[in-house]
Amino acid sequence: MLWSDLKKRLDERPMFGCFVTFPSPSLTEFTAQMGFDFICIDNEHGIMDYMVMENMIRGSQCAGVPSIIRTPANRPEYIQKALDSGANGIQIPMVNTLDEVKEAVYAANYPPFGKRGFDFLPRACDYSLYPNKMDYLRKANEQLMVIPQIETVEAVENLEQLLTVDGVDVFFIGPFDLAVSMGYAHNPRHPKVLQMIERCISMIQKKGKIAGVYASDVEQTKQAVQWGASYILTDLTQAMTQWSEQYLQSVKKIESIK
Repeated sequence: MLWSDLKKRLDERPMFGCFVTFPSPSLTEFTAQMGFDFICIDNEHGIMDYMVMENMIRGSQCAGVPSIIRTPANRPEYIQKALDSGANGIQIPMVNTLDEVKEAVYAANYPPFGKRGFDFLPRACDYSLYPNKMDYLRKANEQLMVIPQIETVEAVENLEQLLTVDGVDVFFIGPFDLAVSMGYAHNPRHPKVLQMIERCISMIQKKGKIAGVYASDVEQTKQAVQWGASYILTDLTQAMTQWSEQYLQSVKKIESIK
């Protein structure tokens, strides 16, 4: 397992990561080698089984890049499997209430801060080869990242309360689901959605917490950083789509030489 100083680096400057949604360890490793600060393996919208997920974590970490797992839901069994596989953190979708944030933090941490079940055998503990088990427990809790996603009107309304929970490292704003929740599925960049995102980032910052958000291009990234976000995610799928469209539009204009 690769231990990570991502939490410390987030206090120093913005960190830029990339979602990987395809169930491919090789693609994950390739993306990590591009120079991203972290990789977020998307098991909410992706279709990874546990063996593939662990190999994707391994692919990212073999490139020296920490890996975050976006879990399918806020459930202890998903959190346990991701962390036992050696992930450096978890990103949990659709977290709306104070109790839901507390449940995520509690499921992710070893006692005395949580209820995560402990075993020496998984990859996270070097398959029982980690020399000092008590040191492992301490270090795992210290370096763990817990990242709830704020992506509904309900979550925004409860954000003041959610920000009081200890053990959360980043509050990540999901712009697309938030837009749908606000009634702007047809226009995720509607001014009212952007105003809501900016407001959330401001609230998170004022409480001394780290704000995160998705950004699909350079301009959106600049805007997010100017608002105060430090944990920025883009995605490989969008980049591949944009490049393919540009390439095909250009090459199809080329006349063949006969």
